[in-house]
Amino acid sequence: MNLARIVNITLLFASPLAFGETLRVYAAAYISEMQPLLDDFQKRHPDIDLQYKAISSNTLNQYIRNGTEPKPDVTVSSVMDLQFRLVNDGFALPYKPVASRMPDSKEHLPSWAVWRDELYGFSYEPAVIVLNKAFMEGKVVPKNRVELLSFIRRYGDQLNGKIGTFDIRTVGIGYLLWSFERIQATNYGQILELFKQHNARTFPSSASMLTALHNEEILLAYNIMGSYARSWEQRYEDVIIVAAEDYTPVVIRSAFINKSTQAPDAAKRFLNYLVSYEGQQLMARQTNMPPIRSDINSPKSANFMRATLTDQLKPIPMDVTLLVSSDQNKRDIVITEWENALKEFE
Repeated sequence: MNLARIVNITLLFASPLAFGETLRVYAAAYISEMQPLLDDFQKRHPDIDLQYKAISSNTLNQYIRNGTEPKPDVTVSSVMDLQFRLVNDGFALPYKPVASRMPDSKEHLPSWAVWRDELYGFSYEPAVIVLNKAFMEGKVVPKNRVELLSFIRRYGDQLNGKIGTFDIRTVGIGYLLWSFERIQATNYGQILELFKQHNARTFPSSASMLTALHNEEILLAYNIMGSYARSWEQRYEDVIIVAAEDYTPVVIRSAFINKSTQAPDAAKRFLNYLVSYEGQQLMARQTNMPPIRSDINSPKSANFMRATLTDQLKPIPMDVTLLVSSDQNKRDIVITEWENALKEFE
């Protein structure tokens, strides 16, 4: 599903008997991933008229800044730099979720996933490389970026025009991951060069890349959100997912209550639910978004991954360094460099 194309779709989860507050949750998050949480929240709070709107991250950011009506009560996104700057610029209502105030559970909300009692991470999501399974038959799966570069060179004829990545000019998560990669990867320049040489294609979403992989329009997709890739794999079984061993970027999906909310009680209850033990357990069981609480130890939880993959995972810090990533001058530099290297994409 292409988020950029469903900006005007609103899903209603209200109980027929609901007569309380209307809660608007606007999110740069696929409905398919959020659905179990939305359904469970609605069952627990039948008096709330829950309205969920999926919207692209850049559009959502501008929507809030412009004060467009109707205004969201809660904003959800994995695009950390845009979320952080909105909070820093005063668009969030300070609130400590119930889970963080209870003596027996305060420690279970990790400090690295909370910013200033305003922004709360609720899932911990690696970005991965995804390969078409049929194409990979008889081939050795690359496990890191050095092996990936060698793989592209070896199968260059087959991969020409068959590599996909985000268009960082228009896709918020694409820009965030690429700007992080620019700092982390010692072979960043080689990646750019090989993508250019092999006529890599740009896409507006993880879903569009996964669909292109399914149709064999591309054979390799770079920097897809792991939760979406896992859900696709479970449904179609036609992809191979690689979490690069040299480093795997990790994005913290977060939520905040909008200062302009007209439904503060409902918004607080929703944020409470996202970081509650019950909500996070359901996330672990019914979604591919890894829960962030330290008292949840399923193999795909943040707690488990941080303990077992310490050297591999490179989380993007949820701190003031995100202001550098979202600074317009920095964006211009990164995007101009990207365009100059890859201008023959199109």
